[in-house]
Amino acid sequence: MLVAPELATDGIDVLWDFSRTEEGAGLIEGRTGQLVMREIVEDYLQYVARAGDGYPEYLTLRHCEPSKVVLDPRRAFGQPIFEGTRTRVSDVAGMLKAGEDPGVVADELGVSIEDVRTAARAVLGLAA
Repeated sequence: MLVAPELATDGIDVLWDFSRTEEGAGLIEGRTGQLVMREIVEDYLQYVARAGDGYPEYLTLRHCEPSKVVLDPRRAFGQPIFEGTRTRVSDVAGMLKAGEDPGVVADELGVSIEDVRTAARAVLGLAA
């Protein structure tokens, strides 16, 4: 996630929105100057929430769907949390790793059983 709205990333390379200049007509990869398919990058960027000033506000982690896990630098020191809660994904995973029952974890931390499954899958690599 990059701060300037005319910069983006496809998760590997830095991209520049060349269409915002008079000469340009699309996204180019910063290092090689190669054109990039805008649709692919826009798919990635839908997970970046921007504030009214255009700067990134938080990031939704795509690989945690269907749970909504966000990285918000103003909450939980930027660690992944379940949206709408103060519950860190690592706290859920830690309780599971310690042998707690998933239902107990959900009740104690105020998250859904689907969120518990997400933590098991994303952090612990377990099928839930």
